[in-house]
Amino acid sequence: MNQSVAKFLLLFNFLFLFLLCGPNSQESPKENEVDMFSEKTYESLLADLKSEDPFLRGQATIELGNRNVNAAIPFLREHLKDPNPGVRAGAAIALGELKDTKSTKIIVKLMNSDIENPKDVYLDALSRMGDPSAKESIYPLLEDENPTLRLQVVEALVQVRGGSVGGQILSLAKKNQDREKDKTYAMALGKLKVRESESYLKNLSKIQDESPTLAAAYLALGRIQAKNSFDVLVSALSNPYSKGKENASLALIEIGNPNIVSSVFQILEREIDEETKMYATDVLCNIPSIESAKLAFGLLKGNKQALYGSGAKIVGRQKYKEASPRLIQLLSDPKSLERDSFAEALGWIGDREAIPVLRKVLLSGDKEGPYGSAWALGILGAKEAVPDLLTVLDGGDPKLISYALEALGSIADPTSLTKLKSFLKDRPKMAPQILSSIGLIPGEEARLVLEESAKSRDADIHRPALEEISKRKDTKSIPLLLEFVNGDSPEKRKMAYYALAEITGQKFRTPKEWNDWAKINQR
Repeated sequence: MNQSVAKFLLLFNFLFLFLLCGPNSQESPKENEVDMFSEKTYESLLADLKSEDPFLRGQATIELGNRNVNAAIPFLREHLKDPNPGVRAGAAIALGELKDTKSTKIIVKLMNSDIENPKDVYLDALSRMGDPSAKESIYPLLEDENPTLRLQVVEALVQVRGGSVGGQILSLAKKNQDREKDKTYAMALGKLKVRESESYLKNLSKIQDESPTLAAAYLALGRIQAKNSFDVLVSALSNPYSKGKENASLALIEIGNPNIVSSVFQILEREIDEETKMYATDVLCNIPSIESAKLAFGLLKGNKQALYGSGAKIVGRQKYKEASPRLIQLLSDPKSLERDSFAEALGWIGDREAIPVLRKVLLSGDKEGPYGSAWALGILGAKEAVPDLLTVLDGGDPKLISYALEALGSIADPTSLTKLKSFLKDRPKMAPQILSSIGLIPGEEARLVLEESAKSRDADIHRPALEEISKRKDTKSIPLLLEFVNGDSPEKRKMAYYALAEITGQKFRTPKEWNDWAKINQR
């Protein structure tokens, strides 16, 4: 189960309980009573759908949808007519998860007629369904007075691939007189990539009110690949509105037209504030352009040291190798500013000739340079720097230690395991970072370190260890996970379920189901 689904189901449980028990109910199921459903068998859940208890029916709908049990679809369709609102809501969400498009029409009808459930429950079900036939019923809700619902409508239209109703949405937008609703229309037109909306969006941007609507208009211009709005977006980089700058930069990057490079460089070279410099630099970094690279190299050779950092980032992201000697020169000078940027640029360029100076700066103890050097050594896969990075772990700079751990994970050299194991013992609170690095190292030894860590009673250690085991998807870890499935720790048992699901593709939620599977498949 992905995180977004898990988060929604957690919130939905609270909604379900409210609808089921009512605000004045004297009784509500206890947390462990709700939790027990996650370990019921498919057969038990299917039986619960027929229960006279609406709580059992409702929780069963949620779990069956979560587990993608297609055999439940006929029963779930019947529960769309259930007298209890919580059960109807659960059935709709489950059918959405199961992509039962035959239920689309009745869910649409419930969205417009069920006064006991909020519209957003059925809207979420339709989003999960992803059935394009629902778009005609969804887009009119962009006119709803509830701003939260309107935002959900936008996301639902994206999920049901509602681009073909872009013309109708644009017509509604042009008639609208509410600046707040203009924001929703801009978002919808942008996310659905309605290209004919460029004039409408440009008109929205004429009102410089530093509002969310203005920011949404800029972002939408990027999403529709607006060809006649470069002047608007480039100008926004110099305006005082922070969110406007950010969205204008994202829009320019998404359009990716190198013809704007010289205009953005003119902004960068003016005496500007740090925020404007940052967004202008981002644009020049992310639009592939040899002109950008050459102009940025000119900055590094000039006398405006305040622009060296921007110049380094641009030549790095543009992978302009001709700048490497100058970057090495600047990095080697302890008096230089922005040394971390010079190091990072060398990593982006991929210049292995820079490794000796990066190693030297890493261990220099200087305030600037070591962080970027650690990162660059990792990107370069510099195995010769592993001893230096391990030495950093004995230092007292937490930030540099974090960079070193990340670099060790990128290099993934098994020779670092001995030190990482001892470091884990000394610094258990850093277990997520340490185990993340170990998880990237191939081989049996790294797997065994993760498995040993998963046996720890310390939650700060066994949680990230099980997460890394899940990411590796190594079938050799299945026996250990089955031990946890049959163990006495509820937390480890549930984490083992998810790890096993990642490794095997199965979605069992009980020890019996996993044990039965193992008898057949683990011979």
